Order: sequence, then structure tokens, then C-alpha cells
Amino acid sequence: MMTHFHFSTREELLSYNSKRASINDFTGVELEDDSTTFAQAVDCCTSLAELKQSPSDYVIIGIPEDIGVRANLGRAGAAETWDAFLSAFLNLQHHSDNDANRFCVLGHVILNDLMDECQSLNVNNHKERIQLSEAVQIIDQRVSTIVKEIKDLGKLPVVIGGGHNNCYPILKAFNGIDVINIDAHTDLRVANGRHSGNGFSHALEHGYLRNYFMIGLQENYLSKSMREILHDDLRLSYTAYQYDYTNIAEDVQLAIDHIDSTNYGLEIDMDVVANFPSSAQSPIGFSIERLRKTVKEILEVSDEMPRYIHICEAAPIYGYPNQIGKALANFVNDLP
Repeated sequence: MMTHFHFSTREELLSYNSKRASINDFTGVELEDDSTTFAQAVDCCTSLAELKQSPSDYVIIGIPEDIGVRANLGRAGAAETWDAFLSAFLNLQHHSDNDANRFCVLGHVILNDLMDECQSLNVNNHKERIQLSEAVQIIDQRVSTIVKEIKDLGKLPVVIGGGHNNCYPILKAFNGIDVINIDAHTDLRVANGRHSGNGFSHALEHGYLRNYFMIGLQENYLSKSMREILHDDLRLSYTAYQYDYTNIAEDVQLAIDHIDSTNYGLEIDMDVVANFPSSAQSPIGFSIERLRKTVKEILEVSDEMPRYIHICEAAPIYGYPNQIGKALANFVNDLP
């Protein structure tokens, strides 16, 4: 039973619809136009049985949490990304050149109970940091359950929001897959406890992750032990961020050559974008357009579409929600 997943209703999706009244209508009832938005046109399923019958290719789910980020000593805020994404995505225009029917907005993992329990925990207190880590393990179970259900139905999960800790339960659901991660960081910290910095370490240790390629890695943050791991483990490879180098096709080809492009997941950590509101925001990094072009190149040259797409670590409270929402909405809507 999906006891920890909320299926979005059409009424909920429509609540995100921006309604612009006609300037000539003093009652405020007549709308300025009657265009069809994604809120009206995306598929909406209230059960897995309905999802099985859905013609949609992409199943969008949210993970409204930042417990994993906090357990990794990062800035909270990623829990708000799902709502910011919906506000922008559901107001996109549906028409023959921008078909909303390829998407199903399924809903979000229920995590408000854990968020409430962890709200007052202080990560600088060792015992309380352990409590945060233990909560991440519960999140792992809830996320893995829904992703596996979507995967088993032959759909492509598009996972929005939360920390990068959620790569681990996603990979667990696929039980042996390669990954391309566009990220400033490896997230290969020691697999002790659970937090947003060691999801890939745990996945490698348990055999859920096979080959792993990172694009945009900022080498100045790599410790000596991390450099040794990247050098010695043949499953791992990367291209480094260089401010004066923009050969996107070459970066992507190196990634494709390292992984099995018929069976891989695509991870996008918004920390990779310069000045983007995120849990580890930095003035150094990719532009939004460079990131979009990188994703486009990956999708065009890989043998198959990724088995899943995960966009994480954005944090609206450090910018403004529409900034986050529009960026992520465009990333998702770029999908063919």
C-alpha cells in the first residue's frame, strides 16, 4: 500500500493556475484569455492502477524535504522546491507545439511528519545529527517504494526537490544502474550514517550503482582521500568545471563512453549553477543555459533515454520561488 504517497487531484493542480481577469470586467469573473495550461492538460492519476493506463511518458513526483541536507551540515530550504516547481510548471501553455499530455504529475512523497519531528533538531549536537540521519533512512524507504512502482510500470520517473540524499533510494529502486551526475560535488563521502553527501557511496557499497560519471566537478573542494578514491576506483570518472572551457559535446561524450547509455539515470544538482539558490550555493559554476545544453546533449547522444531524472538541492528561500520554479519547469519541459 502507498501509505506515504499523496496522489495529486485535478483540483489541487488547478489551484496553481494563475487567473488573470479581464481589465474590462469589473466583476473580476471574466478571464483575459481562455488558454489551456498544463494544470488543465497534464495527466492526473489518483492510483497506481490509473497510472498503468496513462499514456504519459514522464511521471513527475516531488520530495518535499531537506532533512538530508541538514544532516550533511548544509542549508535547509530544499523542502520548498516542489511547490515552487508546480507553481511555474502548471502555468506553462499547452498547445500543439508544447504538449502537456506527455507528463503525469503524480504527487509527492508524504514527509511532513518527519519534517515536523526534525524541525527543532540541531545538527551541531551529535546526538541530534544522528536523529536527522536516522530520519533520512525512513525517507529512503518511502522514496524507494514509489520510484520502484513507477519503474515497474515502465514509466520514466522525474523526481523534483529535496536533497541529493534521495539519489540512494532512487538507485535502490533500479537495483543496478549507471549514473551521469551534473554536479559541483561528488556526494561520495564516507558511507557512515545517511545524509545528502553520501548517497552515491551507499549505492556503490550496496551494488545499486555500477558506473558513475560526474560533469562539472569543482576540484578545489576535493580532499586528498576523495582524489585518491576518484583515481583508484575505475567505476568513477569525471570532467572538472573550468570557467574558460565550454566544450559541452566533449564533456558529454566522455560521460557516455564511461557509462552504459542504455541503462542509466540522470542526476542534476542545482549546486552546479553559479549563484543559483541552493543548499550549497556558490558564485562559481555553470550558467542555466549551459546546464540546459548539457542535458540536451546527453539526451541526444545517449542510446536510450535515462531510466530516471532527478533534480535536487534547489532552495527557493535563498532567491525567490519563481526563479526556482521557472528554471526547473523549463528543465522538465525540455524533455522530448
